[in-house]
Amino acid sequence: MNTTRLAALTLACLALAPTAWATDKEWTLNIKQETNGLTIHLGGNTTVGDPGRRIKGSGRVVEPQRSLAPFSRVQVKGPVDVVLVQGEREEARVRADDNLEALVTTQVEGDTLTVALKPGASFSTRTDLRVTVQFKQLQGLQLSSSGDAKLDRFKGEKLALELNGSGDLRIGQLEVRELTAQLSGSGDLQLAGSAERQDWSLSGSGDVGARSLSGQKVRARLSGSGDLDLGVCQELDAELSGSGDLAYAGRPVVKSRVSGSGELMGR
Repeated sequence: MNTTRLAALTLACLALAPTAWATDKEWTLNIKQETNGLTIHLGGNTTVGDPGRRIKGSGRVVEPQRSLAPFSRVQVKGPVDVVLVQGEREEARVRADDNLEALVTTQVEGDTLTVALKPGASFSTRTDLRVTVQFKQLQGLQLSSSGDAKLDRFKGEKLALELNGSGDLRIGQLEVRELTAQLSGSGDLQLAGSAERQDWSLSGSGDVGARSLSGQKVRARLSGSGDLDLGVCQELDAELSGSGDLAYAGRPVVKSRVSGSGELMGR
């Protein structure tokens, strides 16, 4: 992103600070680069895209239901938060201002549901955009931008996770035989439950909190600055070539190769 443009935007946002301070007890400034421009969060306000074409949210919040074709994978793009619910059918509910709801797309192609914004979408809103997705089957979940995702409970055979943006993922209770997770961005992952076989690949700055996730055989490759905090397992195959640390619980049989500054530590 052009540094001159970023500086100008930052100064403009700071100029709004007195207004934000007059109405809110505290405010925060967060600027992120998106494929369709910039996303700026100032206090409770979110702005996306080109200022010259920006639509202002009406403040009238709606949450219509959308029927979906069957899918087994979900991809999240853009500054949209997603709540995933395992259920008996495939559907989505989009929470947004009534004049912005149509800018959020929920499209199924093949076996993949993509949650995103329409190309060129530009708006400002004080409403948190949220899409609640109900699914029957889930094999893969990918976060490729700044949107966060939450999954309270999931039970299945296998699950593949991919975080390559700044969005965070929280999984409350997981029960699978096989878990694969790749983190290449700054987004963090928190999860609990059980996964018999675990395969971790961390090449970015995102951290993984899996202290409450038990397993049997775990393979971990850390080449970035992100840390991996594992739970109890029986076998651990670890390779550390970056600055990220790996911590584990219990007394597993450990096979390790450490060539970077990261540390392998038992708790």
